[in-house]
Amino acid sequence: MNTLINTLKTIFGKCLPIWNYTLIENNIITLHLGNIVLAVIIYFTGRKLSHVIVTMLDKYVLKKYLRDTKIQANLISITGNVLIITVLILVLLALGISSSVFVKIWLLTLFTIKDNPIQLGNIIIGLILLPVGLGLSRYISAQIIARIPRRLKIEVSVKKTLETILKYLLIIIVCLFVLSIVGIPLTAFTVIGGAFAIGIGLGSQHLVNNFLSGLVLMMERPLKVGDIVEMENRRGVVEHIGGRSTRIRTFENYRMVMPNSKLLENTVVNWSLVDNYLRREVSVGVAYGSPVQEVHDLIMKAVRENPAIEEKPEPMVIFTDFGDSALMFKAFFWIQLTETIYPLVVESDVRFRIDELFREAGIVIAFPQSDIHLDTSKPMEVMITNLPGNMSSTKKD
Repeated sequence: MNTLINTLKTIFGKCLPIWNYTLIENNIITLHLGNIVLAVIIYFTGRKLSHVIVTMLDKYVLKKYLRDTKIQANLISITGNVLIITVLILVLLALGISSSVFVKIWLLTLFTIKDNPIQLGNIIIGLILLPVGLGLSRYISAQIIARIPRRLKIEVSVKKTLETILKYLLIIIVCLFVLSIVGIPLTAFTVIGGAFAIGIGLGSQHLVNNFLSGLVLMMERPLKVGDIVEMENRRGVVEHIGGRSTRIRTFENYRMVMPNSKLLENTVVNWSLVDNYLRREVSVGVAYGSPVQEVHDLIMKAVRENPAIEEKPEPMVIFTDFGDSALMFKAFFWIQLTETIYPLVVESDVRFRIDELFREAGIVIAFPQSDIHLDTSKPMEVMITNLPGNMSSTKKD
């Protein structure tokens, strides 16, 4: 045992001068050969350890308590960057750079606003807290709205509006908190606010108009998330109402991004503003002499058999007119407009069924026709010309 200890002392005594061999020495840094070795060890060990910490954080914390993948990715990125910066600082310290240098850099005053020094360290803290706060604002607002009791029976569109407003309020609070951390007084924004107002007046009219229109849409709610609307001859479902624009998914699965101001300034048909029930009609004409009561019953049967047609209000069949060539009937019925029920398809199905029932009953669907009556004082001559073989014939009747 004594021999091993003596051997280690001998090796350490021989390596110590090499370890303490000075490469650079000045007021800022004193660099020994051993510092480089230690810095390399810290760098590779720190990188490996940072990867392990980020992996465990993602697996055991973020994925367990956060469902928003975007917030997870942002927190992982920020945590990884902070750990890498910490490792680099430890590497620089291992190389012999004095800690007072980092303190001076951290306390470095970049500029002053109304006698308030803005230091580099505070700006770094603000840049770290800002994305974290924005992500948490989105997550917290979503979680608060999601925990509203179901017994309150709040509509989905109202929840979306409350979530958006709450998110904006939290973002404002986060921004004010970050500004206080950085050291920027709010009174400094008086000049900036004046310049910003001039910029709004010159080049940001449409942006502000759309933003204010978005607030009107959220508060007045002429349309809301989930409504079925029609604009520019296209129908779709409102997916999202944002601060600048509204996204509408058409029944053809296209996405229309409409500026909020356009939705307020133009006519928008909201099929489900109060409810999504629509009254539709199908017309049909039958030949004169048809049994009208049976026609009425068969049309009613075709309507009632369609599962997309509502039982209440009850459908009705009206004998509307004695037409020029037909006895005219109209069927009135109600449907509940949804993403999967198309009014034109329902009407087409009813017409198919009416045609089938009429054929089975031998009822003729009328078509335009005219009877010509000739009153002549003498027999009418009918002549056929250009017969084969240059033959011609004349027949008197």
